[in-house]
Amino acid sequence: MKKLSALIILALAVAVGFFIAAYNISGRIVNERNPRRPVDGRMVMELHRYIRTNHVRSDDKEALKKWCADNSDVIMEIFVDGQLVFSSIVDVGSETDVIRETNQEKKVSFPFKFEDAKADIVFYDYMSDFDKALAAELVVSVLLFFLTIFLGIRHEVNYLRLLNEEIQVLEGGDLSKEITIRGNDEISQLAESVDEFRKSMKNQLSTIEQLERSNRLMAAEIAHDLRTPLTSLIMYLDFAGAELSGDDTPAVEYVAKAREKSVRLKTLLEENFNYMTIPDYFLAEKQTVQAYEVLSGYIGDMLTLLESEGFNVHSDVSFGQCRIITQREAIGRVFSNLLSNIVKYADRDEGVFILCRDKGKHMELRIENRIRVFDGGKPDSTGFGSRIVRRLMKEMDGEYGVEETDGAYITILRFLKA
Repeated sequence: MKKLSALIILALAVAVGFFIAAYNISGRIVNERNPRRPVDGRMVMELHRYIRTNHVRSDDKEALKKWCADNSDVIMEIFVDGQLVFSSIVDVGSETDVIRETNQEKKVSFPFKFEDAKADIVFYDYMSDFDKALAAELVVSVLLFFLTIFLGIRHEVNYLRLLNEEIQVLEGGDLSKEITIRGNDEISQLAESVDEFRKSMKNQLSTIEQLERSNRLMAAEIAHDLRTPLTSLIMYLDFAGAELSGDDTPAVEYVAKAREKSVRLKTLLEENFNYMTIPDYFLAEKQTVQAYEVLSGYIGDMLTLLESEGFNVHSDVSFGQCRIITQREAIGRVFSNLLSNIVKYADRDEGVFILCRDKGKHMELRIENRIRVFDGGKPDSTGFGSRIVRRLMKEMDGEYGVEETDGAYITILRFLKA
């Protein structure tokens, strides 16, 4: 409100200042021009008749003013012996200085004879030019007022547009972008508040990231520390199983169950360790490379390994000239998890279909297979593999999705094009 009030005051000052200056300048110009008012001979004859009939004297102001009013407010001045004695727009009696007739006025005057003297009468068009100038000055002054308001508001609108762009950057997750603060009004106070919020969020996210890093490190260390005793435990259970080999006692079954659970627990620890160490893949910067250079090798290796496992693989791959955003080690881990899941859960009697196509903003890879039917039900899955792939793809600005219908399982990877 303060800035708006100041802007209105400034606009008024500009408009009024211009009007006063223009009024004074135009007044002088009109007075200097003194254009002659076009009059016809009939009006001159009527004035002659009026003067003779009413015996009008050159100093009879009331009679002369009455004639001017009766004749459409004719504007005229009367000079006797070169001195102004009557004006229809100026009270000559109140003037302290004597106004003399100029050569220009002498040229455009009409000679008249009054009861008391001979005189020159000059007709003017003062008011016509003056009214036009006054109207133009008023219009320009109003335009200047609104133009000043518009320019001031436009400056604020540009500032708001800049703030909007910077806030959109913050919405995109970049908290390093500082908010521009201008002036000391309500908008700048709002911008300052947004910037303080940005700093607060940046500090909080930094604290959260440190806590997550500490948690990941602790979980990875626990998983790592437990793997060694579990390996020893499995080894001792193998020894116990060997010692009990051939015995027909419940102890044999108990040892076998214990070993199965130990192996399962070790597998879970391995997967948890792998999941917690995912951020290590992103210590290196992401790269922009040709899709063919980075994907063709991994897809080729997958085809070879699946065929060696007894799968019938069909592929339809087209890379074109697309460039994608990747991190090579992360992609290697993505394909390793996908291959492991297919080998574990896919039906070898059904085909595996691999399709790769350019899809607008992404290079899309689709892998379709059918889920194997297991005796005794599908084995337990922790879902770590899918979570790892999803997280790795997200870190590379890509997308991961799955579709499962009527036994068909489709894995979708979308790599963001550069």
